[in-house]
Amino acid sequence: MRDTKLILIEDTFPEIMVGAPCPMIFADENVVYLSYYDVEDDVALIKFDHCFEFRMGMPGEDEISKSPYCGLGLLNFETHYVKNSPWLNELESKYKVISDFSRNDRKYIHYVFTFHDRTFECISSGYSVEKYTGISVKQLLINAATSSA
Repeated sequence: MRDTKLILIEDTFPEIMVGAPCPMIFADENVVYLSYYDVEDDVALIKFDHCFEFRMGMPGEDEISKSPYCGLGLLNFETHYVKNSPWLNELESKYKVISDFSRNDRKYIHYVFTFHDRTFECISSGYSVEKYTGISVKQLLINAATSSA
């Protein structure tokens, strides 16, 4: 991780609610939807395109110091991307998956979202962002899942 850098992403994704953002995901073989409550109590829906891998799990807010990215400036309730990502490099060296599927100048990025109890990470070539009012995180994902089927 010598050349790895963590870059804070500002003014791109809706700000994550402190406390109970209730992140949820829905995924198929190419797209991952991440949904959570933002600071305005609206629901953010992030669609990650051409997602090679994703994971959601530890650490949470209380264990953030145990993250491999902690010494690089990882913050709670923030979004980041990982420059020179070890995870992306591992996928490339094991499977040559990034170079095999990198067409049309697609650039794959390792994203990190830190929530109250979980951290979400994915490697994707693009994303779109939408916000909704008056709907739950769960219902929004159900709607997204049924419209993409």
